[in-house]
Formats: sequence, C-alpha cells, structure tokens
Amino acid sequence: MANFLAESLGKKAQVAYAGGSAAFTMLERLILLYVPFYYLPPREYNLPNLIPEETFLGLATVLGTALALGRIVDAAADPVVASISDNLRLRQGRRKPFLLISALPLAAFTMFSFNPPYAGQEHLVNGIWLALMMSLFYLSFTAYVNPYLSLLSELGHTDATRINLSTLVALMGLAGMVLITVIFPELVGRIQDAGISLRTSYRIAVAGAAAPALVLLLFAGLSFHESRHCRPVTSAPLGMRESLLQALKVRPFRRFVLGEIFMQFSMNLVTLGMLYYTVVIFRQEQRFMTVLAALVFGSALLAFPLINAVAKKKGKVSILTVSALVLAFCSMGVFLLSFNMTGLSFYLGVGLFALAGIPTAAFSILVNPTIAEIARSQAVQTGGRREAIFFGARAVPLKITIAVAGGVFGFLLSAFGRDLGNPLGVQLTLFLVALASIGAFLAFRGYPEKEVQEALQEEEKLFGK
Repeated sequence: MANFLAESLGKKAQVAYAGGSAAFTMLERLILLYVPFYYLPPREYNLPNLIPEETFLGLATVLGTALALGRIVDAAADPVVASISDNLRLRQGRRKPFLLISALPLAAFTMFSFNPPYAGQEHLVNGIWLALMMSLFYLSFTAYVNPYLSLLSELGHTDATRINLSTLVALMGLAGMVLITVIFPELVGRIQDAGISLRTSYRIAVAGAAAPALVLLLFAGLSFHESRHCRPVTSAPLGMRESLLQALKVRPFRRFVLGEIFMQFSMNLVTLGMLYYTVVIFRQEQRFMTVLAALVFGSALLAFPLINAVAKKKGKVSILTVSALVLAFCSMGVFLLSFNMTGLSFYLGVGLFALAGIPTAAFSILVNPTIAEIARSQAVQTGGRREAIFFGARAVPLKITIAVAGGVFGFLLSAFGRDLGNPLGVQLTLFLVALASIGAFLAFRGYPEKEVQEALQEEEKLFGK
C-alpha cells in the first residue's frame, strides 16, 4: 500500500501551486492578445506595420507563419518534455526541476517578443525575429506547463480533489486573464496618458506584467514535495515512442482529445480576435475590451461554483458537451449581429459575449482533470506512472490545431479585411468559431466517462471521500 500513502497538498500549498496557472496564463495571453495588434495595428491607429502584411503563395502571411511556427515548435517539444519528465529520477522529483528551470526563460521571451530589431518601421527582419521569439517562448512554455499539468493527476488523489484543485487552477488562470485582458489595456492607456507612445507603452506594461509572473512561476515550483505529495514511482523508464503509442491506444483519451481539438480551435480564434472584435465588430476604442472581458470573466466566475458542484454529480464531459453548444450559439449570434452592430443589436451582441463566459469556465475547469483522470486510471490498470505523456500526446494535435488557428486567423484578416471599412475577415472568425464548437459537441457526446471512472473507484476508496 506504499503507493497510496502520499500526503494531501495543504490549502496554502494548493494556492501557491495554482498561482503558476495565473502566471503562465498572463504570459501566454500577452502573446495571443497583443502580439498581432502590436505588429499589425488597425489602420485607424495611424501606426506603421512592423511586418509585411502581404499574402504569399496565396495563403501564408508573415504574422500567421510566425504564430504557426511557434505552435509547431511547441507541439514538437511537448512529447519530448513529457517523456523526459516521466523518466526523470532526480532527488528533487520528476516535475519540480522543469518548473524551476523554465520559469525565467518563459518570462524573458515574453518581453523579447515586444522588442523587435526595427521597433518603428516595417521590416521582414521583424517577422523573422517574431518567429524566433514565438519558437523560444513556446519551447519554454511547454517545459513549464506540461510537467505542471501532469501534477494534477499526481497531487489529486480522488476525483473530487482533482476537480477542486483544477477549479483553483482555473480560477487563478481566470485571474491571470483578467489582469491581462482587463487591467493591462488600462495600464497601457495610463502610460500613454503620460505622453509615451503606444508601442513604448506596451513594452513598459509587458515588462511590468512579466516580473510578478516570474515570481508566481517560481513559487508554484516550490509549493510541493514530490517525495511526500506524490505516489512513489516504481515503473521502469520507457522510450518516448513507446509511451506515445501506449497513450494513443487508450480509446477514451482519443475521443476526448478529438473534442478538445475542436474546442481549442474555437477558443484560440476568440482569444486572437478579442482586440479586433472590440475595434472592428463593436466599433469601440481599444479600452472597451476591458468591458467585454469583464463581462465574460464575470459570468465565468459566477459559473465556477455551479460547474464544480454539478461536475461531481453529473460528470465533467456532459457539462463540456452542453458548453460547446452554448459557445456555438453565442458566436453565431454575434456573427449575424455584426452586419448591423447598432442600437439593440449592439446590446444583444454584448450580452452574447458575456454568455460565452459559461463555456469559458467549463473549459478552464474540466479539461485538465479529465486528462488527469485518464492518466491516473491507466496508472491504476497498468502500474505505469507516465502521467506527463498523456498531456504531451494530447498537446501535439492541440498545438498543431492552435498553429492552424493562428494561420487561419492571419489569412482571414489579410485576405478579407480587418478594418472598420472592410470587416469581413474579423466577422468570418466568429463563423468558424460556431462551426468548430458544433464539432466539439459531437465529439464529446461519444466520450465513455463511466468507463474511466470505474477504473478509479477502488483507488478512491483507499483515500476516502
């Protein structure tokens, strides 16, 4: 029974661990939300582009290629990091060394992304710089986030504990989103009000956000002791190829990842488009994004306790299934309203945007504990402790999907328009969000959640409720 004597993580340690989610969410949202706007601002801002916006070979753009390249590097690194982490046998543990070593590069490359060589003019070298920074950022991101998420399976010894810990992680992630989506634009505006240019204001604000994020990343890595809080590792190391193949043979895992691919495509398009939706769809100043984000995050926050409670009784994937339909309804509604976003249509559009906070909350809370329980159920059934490889194997198609979303986003804006006078490219992103959300709904419906839970019931009895 030695495998089942791991200590539960204390409340303060759980908060410190969850703080890592706030930190890497802040840094990634800085990249996703502001890099496209920083390098290719709407013409109404009278700023020069920093990279060419032409379409090459009928499809590729500099922005889309840079965003896609970063995600491709991210996807390629994930199974490598996962395999190394699963097979690591250091005194400090399998996960902690990754968290402590990758924290500084993750914060640093975020800042470097907003400091291209030609800071005030359009130049292809800026596009090359952006592609390099995206690659290094996501390499560091993977080195931190994969081991971090795999700990949900190892620190969460029961389904209720995994849901609670994941809820706390999601809550901290939401706080990180609020800081970057709501507070950050206001900070940029305040710096501008002091007479500093827009792009310089962005660089100052990014540095101001990256510093506390670094502290949170390090605190999360120091919040636990694997020798006390995780079960001992007795399984022999296994090569990356063999580990990946074993993970991909698990039917519930394949089915769930299919649904997550569709949902991730949708959510990534929304994230990339937030600033453009503010300016082009709702026809407001960039600071209005604070209002939109506050409404989304407010409804998400209100939904957190309900989702937490219902998931423990009804199951996680059933909630994700309904949430995918809600996102499809919201995005299609805003798309249809966007052709005449005035008067009542404007307020209906804002209301639909706020309603999208519910699927945002469900996705934030329930995806990672579902992957964690699949990984843990396999450990119970086979005795192999390879939790990280499930997050790594799942990350490969997901990050390719995100790379495709970035490429599609850049193409739509360049080919169909991104300005008030020509908004079709921005509008079409909402239509694609609706279609992908329907795909997620269909995929989640076929997930065998009871099959996974049954494999964990005996272990849950040993820990109690």
